[in-house]
Amino acid sequence: MARPKTFVWAATLALLAGCATHWDVDSYHAPDGNVTARHTFYFKGGDFGSPVSIDQAVITTATSRVRDAVVSELTRSGYAEVDSAAAADMVVSFQVAGTQRIVPSDARRIGAPSATTVLSPSAIQPPPASYVPREMRVRDGSVLIYIDDRESGKLLWRGAVTEETRSGSTEQGVRVIADMAREIARQVPARAVSVK
Repeated sequence: MARPKTFVWAATLALLAGCATHWDVDSYHAPDGNVTARHTFYFKGGDFGSPVSIDQAVITTATSRVRDAVVSELTRSGYAEVDSAAAADMVVSFQVAGTQRIVPSDARRIGAPSATTVLSPSAIQPPPASYVPREMRVRDGSVLIYIDDRESGKLLWRGAVTEETRSGSTEQGVRVIADMAREIARQVPARAVSVK
């Protein structure tokens, strides 16, 4: 039975670790960006990339959840959201991507000989020429958040999380995307408060 493309895409974003809620964020600060001296931001939205097409309803839901997570964290860090890019110091956007690769499986074959048999010199035999190693699909899900200077368009800050994933429901996939985005937004340096 063929699975819907929406499920296949969402499966790339459900964590292998199950209930883990912390990810290591890879971040970049532009040397002259000085994010902490800025006051306002505009949330521009984002893009989704996947080897398969994605249902528009899933994109809409995920975008809304990512927006809520990012805006909440940036507000908590002292930045104010504005309604237009023209009124903002910074423009915030995101990207979600799912990739898939094939790797040799390390799962033991059923009926495979024991380690003591295989390791004894008299029992070692090369695999037949037609033997194909067992393979498994590994999916990686990535969420990136970009903060650009509104005037110049140059990148000020970027955060990314990439995690190996496993199958799961569409709702679980959307939740994981939002959680990754929240974890990234927490790493944005808090706004500097001037003391008078």
